[in-house]
Amino acid sequence: MKLHAALMVLATLPALVLTNVTIIDGTGAPARPGMTVVIKGDRIASVGKTGTVRGPKGAEVVDASGKFLIPGLWDMHVHFRETERSFPLFLANGVLGVRNMGGIGDDVIRWREEVASGRLLGPRIVACGPIVDGPPPTSAEHARSVATAAEGRKAVADLEREGADFIKVYDGIPREAYFAIADEAKKRRFPFAGHIPTAVTVREASDAGQESMEHLGGILEGCSTIEDELRNQVDPPIPEGEFAEFPRRIAKRGERLLSTYSQPKAAELFARLARNDTWQVPTLVVQHTWTFIDDLSRVPDPRLTYIPPSEAEWWSPTKNFLFRYRTPEFIAFRKKVFPKQLEIVGAMHRAGVPFMAGTDVSYPYSFPGFSLHDELALFVQAGFTPMEALLSATRNPAKYLGASKVLGTVERGKFADLVLLDANPLDDIKNTRRIDAVVVNGRYLSNAKLRRMLAGVEAAAKPKSAP
Repeated sequence: MKLHAALMVLATLPALVLTNVTIIDGTGAPARPGMTVVIKGDRIASVGKTGTVRGPKGAEVVDASGKFLIPGLWDMHVHFRETERSFPLFLANGVLGVRNMGGIGDDVIRWREEVASGRLLGPRIVACGPIVDGPPPTSAEHARSVATAAEGRKAVADLEREGADFIKVYDGIPREAYFAIADEAKKRRFPFAGHIPTAVTVREASDAGQESMEHLGGILEGCSTIEDELRNQVDPPIPEGEFAEFPRRIAKRGERLLSTYSQPKAAELFARLARNDTWQVPTLVVQHTWTFIDDLSRVPDPRLTYIPPSEAEWWSPTKNFLFRYRTPEFIAFRKKVFPKQLEIVGAMHRAGVPFMAGTDVSYPYSFPGFSLHDELALFVQAGFTPMEALLSATRNPAKYLGASKVLGTVERGKFADLVLLDANPLDDIKNTRRIDAVVVNGRYLSNAKLRRMLAGVEAAAKPKSAP
């Protein structure tokens, strides 16, 4: 997966030297204290023991004694419609790369190029443009609708020509169109990822070459002894306006999935996903929100100061359409399924299924930048070590994107996307939140600069006084 012009060399940047720092380089190796990193332009020029490595004359030198240096973090599942708030929040939280999973194509592609050229300060962007869905699309503004194999193939060709980095498939794609997309993408060596359409199984999607699967879609169903029965079940139409019937049916079906979960079937599925190198982006922060939205809405969250009140208002469980029609059965089901989802993530990880961190930014209580740290903590809760959680947002995205030669680790020749921490994340993954500074494509953003960025977002989010 190419990164387009995002790999430009910005040779005019002044040289930067970080000394006396402990490096956690993202390769999985132990932390190395007492190191120096020399950055020239947008690249890491050298890495070595302090005293044996020196920067060029006139370089900016930062004494990083007591600090910990990690690769820039990636959020591999985001949506954003603006850059004024989201980009500063990403950068201030050390999120220096994002995979945009759907939006208005022209806007996202333009922002990607502006970041790449240096005209816009923000995270590196990999983007799909509009999603590909069946008729009628879930969101006509953000989707291309396909009903046939020919339309599926055309969507792949069109989106590649328009500058998308990959295809995102969605729930409603018909079976014939899905497999045509998979075949056309394979012929063009053009990646496809996204949801598991209801017309195919998770096994079929993995075997067809879908490179990443989002939100644990299809996994619980694929581990059930009654998978075929549930897939062939035809429910009567929901009467118009009976919105509570949707969560009621989800809970009823979900309870059956939980009660028919098969360890042998799960083991077979997880082995297949590992063998096919099918990446998982579980967006556990979203699963957490679905389960604990009532608690989240009652406890003051300081991060809400960065969200305009007009937007935050619709995160309320009494106003948000996704939450307001929940039934007691659905709420009880969520309390059961969330621990099971953590268990499944841990089991897949132990089976060798590859993972990446993603947050579904734009979803209620998924904050740009901030929520990636929540996701890493949930990975640890699911059984990852702090190192493994850290790799899910550094080395793993670089590997997935085919960019391991230039991204994902702190090594000579790599792009200078770095995060300087005040505490060791290997002692406690929550220490990834303790950010002192970041280096964005060779640009050093000090702690004071990051605080000013956050203050600017907070000020912009406040409601404007009437004249």
